[in-house]
Amino acid sequence: MSFRKVVVVGKRSRADNISNYNVTENLRDQRTLIIRAIRPDDKGLVIEGLKTVSAESIYRRFFTPRREISASGLKLVTEVDFINAVALVAVVEKDGNEQIAGGGRYVRIGPSGSGQRAEVAFLVGDPFHGLGIASLIFKHLVAIARDSGITQFEANVLPSNDAMFKVFTRSGIPMKRKRTRDYVHVLMELTPEATAGSMANES
Repeated sequence: MSFRKVVVVGKRSRADNISNYNVTENLRDQRTLIIRAIRPDDKGLVIEGLKTVSAESIYRRFFTPRREISASGLKLVTEVDFINAVALVAVVEKDGNEQIAGGGRYVRIGPSGSGQRAEVAFLVGDPFHGLGIASLIFKHLVAIARDSGITQFEANVLPSNDAMFKVFTRSGIPMKRKRTRDYVHVLMELTPEATAGSMANES
C-alpha cells in the first residue's frame, strides 16, 4: 500500500503532544505492551522488527513481497511530523531491551466534509499475531485522529486479509467496502455520531 501526497497542515503544539504519546496496555498473554510515538532513533529497532515479519505479511501490508527497506524508506518510516502523518509502534521488552512487535500509521490525504480524511495501515510481526496488538494500535490511532480533526479513515486491503477486516469490524466503527480488481477499498466513519448510530443499529 502506498500513501498519497499529504495536503493538510495543523498546529505544532498538538503535534508535539502526539510525538510524546506513550501508553501502557496488557496483551492477551498478560505481557506488558507499550504503544508510543515512533522516534527517529528507532531505525535500528525497525530493521530488527522487520526480521520477524514473513513475506506473506509483508505482501498483505505493502502488496509486494519485498522485505528490504532503503535508507530513504527508513527515514520516511521513522521521521514523521505528527501533523500530516502519525506513526505509532507497539513495543515489548526482550532481554531488558525494547523490541518492536508492530506498528501503525495514518497519513492525511484530503478533506472530508468539514473534517479530514486519512489513509491508515498497520503491520505486526508474525510471532505476535493473535495477541490483539493490531486492534490496540488501531484504537490509539483512531483516538489521535479524532482529536486531530480527522473524520474518515480509508484503507486498501487484500481480499484475503481477513485479520485486517476483523480489526476494523471489532472496532465498532462503521465502514463501507468497495471491491476493485486487486483489493477492497474500506472507508470508515470516525465521527462519534456515526459510530453511535452503527452500534444502535446492531443492538
